[in-house]
Amino acid sequence: MSATSRARRGAHASHEPERRDIGLAGAFSIGIGGIVGGGIFATLGLAGSQARGATFLSFIVGGTVALLTAYSYVRLSLAFPGTGGTVTFLNRAFGSGVLSGGLSLLLVLSYVVIMALYAGAFANYFGALFPSFAHAVGTQTLAPGIVVLLAFLNLAGPRLVERSEALLNGGKLVILLAFVVLGLASPALTLDRLGPASWVSPLDVVGSGMLVFLSYEGFELIANASARIRNPTRTLPLAYYGSIAGAMFLYVLIVVVALGHLSFEALSAARDLSVAAAAETFLGRPGAALMCAGATLATASAINADFFGASTLPVILAEERQLPRRYAWEAWGRHPSALLLIAALAVLITVGVDLHAISAAASAGFLMVFAMVNVGNAKLARETRSLRWVSVVAAVACLAALGVMIAQILAQPAHAHAVWVIGGLAVFPFVYEGVYRAATASRRGGP
Repeated sequence: MSATSRARRGAHASHEPERRDIGLAGAFSIGIGGIVGGGIFATLGLAGSQARGATFLSFIVGGTVALLTAYSYVRLSLAFPGTGGTVTFLNRAFGSGVLSGGLSLLLVLSYVVIMALYAGAFANYFGALFPSFAHAVGTQTLAPGIVVLLAFLNLAGPRLVERSEALLNGGKLVILLAFVVLGLASPALTLDRLGPASWVSPLDVVGSGMLVFLSYEGFELIANASARIRNPTRTLPLAYYGSIAGAMFLYVLIVVVALGHLSFEALSAARDLSVAAAAETFLGRPGAALMCAGATLATASAINADFFGASTLPVILAEERQLPRRYAWEAWGRHPSALLLIAALAVLITVGVDLHAISAAASAGFLMVFAMVNVGNAKLARETRSLRWVSVVAAVACLAALGVMIAQILAQPAHAHAVWVIGGLAVFPFVYEGVYRAATASRRGGP
């Protein structure tokens, strides 16, 4: 079983004694496997159409915000190791009240939204790889279809899904590395489009960077394995910072190859299939098919990873009495209520929200949660032995980046509706948590 799988299974074995069986390589693989997935395939064309020659800077901006937040995760993981991860950190900092409960629900919904984004990317690349099949079943059914299929596999055969995860992760990384190496070696590569003459304004760079911020959120999975990591004081910082920095470096190279072979117009036209379109310019149709296959593997793997991670959060919240107890109900080693809730929400978002709004909402959700994790670490600085000012700077960076992204969305009338999606995502968890707690208190106080 891969280290990533072991980390995710930990949530189902929270009452068992933890074994420190994950070393540096395993911890790093959890981070890099969680980060590098469907995000680059889903957001490259979107970012490139907005940031143009400065697209690589957008990925650096997103990675920098993630690195700042990683400081809080390192200190919190060392102080409060366990399978609860972010949920535990929020409860430690703010108590088990409406604020921490709402933030934890916001994290759940953010995972659901990002699953919908990956499902859309899966449909685009799978449809390009198997056009006859996509035409026969209808392309509009592919996105919700992969969510339903993976929900069934997680419910009926989770061990099979876990065992295939290492293969999927390895496959997507090999294909992405092949894209980078062959693209950089191609004589047709040009760096002209990456020069300052093709850059957009700094605010546009930051706004684009926040649209792709979701491409880094997977580092949070390391926290769930913190109690099982050997030599944590050395391993956790290397795993957190190393996986983010490694992903950032890979993303920049992918952007260089894509814009080194595609004009801005071609990238915009192929926005939903940008990586495959770039590969076709120097590898021909077989190269495009290979990238479509890689994207299909990566997005399916990312959906499954977020499925498993997201479906464990309602279980933890139910055990903390921040959600109804039915979500902690266990049958045959699975938690059907939590799994079906995540699947239903993901399907609804997949069929009802467009790509830009989904990307913006997912990034916004994680930025809000990460901002409060930074605030929480600043509050607990003595317990976590932290430099309070670093976490304050990280929290400000998250909120400032979120503000810039919203401002940039409002400046584009065609995408202004995304702000309503973000607003709904931000408000609903706290309203639900408040109503649930009030109803629970009323029942307890009744006859």
